[in-house]
Amino acid sequence: MIIRKAYEIAAEAILERIQKSEWPVGTRLPSVEQLALLLNVGRSTIREALMSLKAHGWVDVRHGGGTFVLKDKESEQLWQAPEITDIQQLRAWLELRFMLETESAGLAAIRRNESNLQELHTIIDEMTTLQDEDLLEKSDIRFHIAVAEAAQNHLLVSTLQSLFQSMGSVMRESRRLWLFAEQTEAARLSEEHRQIVEAIQIGHADLAKERMASHLRKVEQVLHKL
Repeated sequence: MIIRKAYEIAAEAILERIQKSEWPVGTRLPSVEQLALLLNVGRSTIREALMSLKAHGWVDVRHGGGTFVLKDKESEQLWQAPEITDIQQLRAWLELRFMLETESAGLAAIRRNESNLQELHTIIDEMTTLQDEDLLEKSDIRFHIAVAEAAQNHLLVSTLQSLFQSMGSVMRESRRLWLFAEQTEAARLSEEHRQIVEAIQIGHADLAKERMASHLRKVEQVLHKL
């Protein structure tokens, strides 16, 4: 029996109201305190729930400015990668991700805007405060999607989203444990993210690609152990 975490139940309750148009796209959600009273949970649970919804693109959490609804239904994807079930598929998955994400970082260094940079820095700062491994894993994926968004290519974003969704439940859980259970490993990943963003921010495409490539090779070493 799988025991669901409190923030997952809270996130589902908030999402259900969003999808029922109680809080339409573009509207501001009630405050953390109001949501906590509404759902009869603690404020920390609400904050984690909102972080989870943000990681999936449902809401935008603006520090000091509230939380706003971004969408009320799942985005349509042009292509869905098959779920990974064996080592051959894993190798193909890693190769495709490497090709897409290194080029993504290079393009981001050329095309990024201030909003993109702010989002990348926000994700990194949030990851330094998170303790829950599941939320850390979601924020890590959100970081890589944000780099693709900075490349200003919606097909690239959609393809990467599909790739991450193709991870089977066993692989996803193993990846989460390997990458985020150890504090030193999580800290290393966070520092590598900062270095990638630094290269993107200064507009150095080759350096951004080099740092993304180095980062992904280390992650590949972890995934090959699964």
